[in-house]
Amino acid sequence: MNNNHYEITVIYNGILEDDQVKPYVDQTVEMIARHGGTIKSTDVWGRRRLAYSIDKKNNGYYIQFTVEAPGDLVHHLERFFHIEENVMRHLILQFSERDLKRREEAKEKHAAAAAAEAAARAAEEAAAAADVDDED
Repeated sequence: MNNNHYEITVIYNGILEDDQVKPYVDQTVEMIARHGGTIKSTDVWGRRRLAYSIDKKNNGYYIQFTVEAPGDLVHHLERFFHIEENVMRHLILQFSERDLKRREEAKEKHAAAAAAEAAARAAEEAAAAADVDDED
């Protein structure tokens, strides 16, 4: 079966403590695995202030999953997220191979720019240290 690439962002109720969110995350991971998906990465953003109130709540606990799974997983996850009362919002995005390639290229470009900036900063600090040594 042909697998698709998805990015799933879930906002859990912000009132929950970190250890209370874990069972819901585990349920999501188990649902993904049960329907033939594999999780490539999990990015826990943690508790954040919402841009606008949802059900009179101002905070949410954000988690993002990068998943490779068959297309029918989306239907099962949508149903699960709508039923689960502690899921405030969710977003499921599908990426094509071209999108993934562009994302990887952008990530590499960003890493190269950060490395060049760090090298320039180190060179400036070395020059400044040499100037201080010359003054002594």
